[in-house]
Amino acid sequence: MVDATIKLNELNLKLQGKGKPAYALLEKVVCSEKKSLLFVEDMERGKLLYFKNLKQYRDETNAIIDTNYFNIALKNRKDGFAERFEQFKTNKSILAFIVNHLNTNTNEISIEPFGIDAGSLPMQLLDLKTKDLWSGKFTELKRKLEELEVQKCMYIAQQKWTALEEIPRVEALIFGAWNSLPHCCSKVKMLTYGVLTIFGSTYSCKQAFSCLNIIKSKVRSQLTKI
Repeated sequence: MVDATIKLNELNLKLQGKGKPAYALLEKVVCSEKKSLLFVEDMERGKLLYFKNLKQYRDETNAIIDTNYFNIALKNRKDGFAERFEQFKTNKSILAFIVNHLNTNTNEISIEPFGIDAGSLPMQLLDLKTKDLWSGKFTELKRKLEELEVQKCMYIAQQKWTALEEIPRVEALIFGAWNSLPHCCSKVKMLTYGVLTIFGSTYSCKQAFSCLNIIKSKVRSQLTKI
């Protein structure tokens, strides 16, 4: 199952790093989960299109591959993903709100954790949706995000890792668009800021706590010198 392990490692790398909102990470997880279905079908048919190492071994040795064993492992992986990320899928609407608010139904999102008045949010969201001046900001935001994704894919294909680190961060573009709205949109802005602060992965969470520990150590060091 070396091929499957490689694919898991690729997903793990995609989930790491800065500037990746939770909704974007969820998209990658959902995509990987759906790809698992392709892997299962490929294994059942015995074509091994996605398991080149296993196919090479079979072709070179004429070995009989126990596809049932691998099918069970692949299905367990798919079911594990489905169970582990079920809560994120349930809250997909709120995670995607920061880039897809124009198509969001406020009845589908839970705002209680963010301390936002349930009556004010729908009213402000309607104002935002119906005013071209404000909604146009997010048409421009989506265009920028699309261009950024194209640029990232190009740099990855060309293995220009330094250039990849220098491109604008996704959450900075999103924050900039929302932060430019007037105070009359305070509730929708509050919801957006809350979603942006959600840790999309334990990688980001651990990184933040590591930074806090470094700050605490430096503060204690300075205090001992006083």
